[in-house]
Amino acid sequence: MTTQPQTPDPLVERMSRLEGAYEHLATKADIALLKSDLAEVKGELKADLAEMESRLIKWTVGAIVGASAVVAVIVRLLA
Repeated sequence: MTTQPQTPDPLVERMSRLEGAYEHLATKADIALLKSDLAEVKGELKADLAEMESRLIKWTVGAIVGASAVVAVIVRLLA
């Protein structure tokens, strides 16, 4: 009895090529990690923007008070 070489299953061969071709793609775990990193960066960015807004408001109020004081002094000197 002679054994004939088994012909490879074309579906198995095709699947093994496909599995090798997509190793560089992100997995669900990679996507979940990326989302958590993005959420962390978003939170930090919101905090930084809130701090910047607070500083801008303080500087604006200070500039208005200072300009008002200068105008008041000029009006008194001219009066």
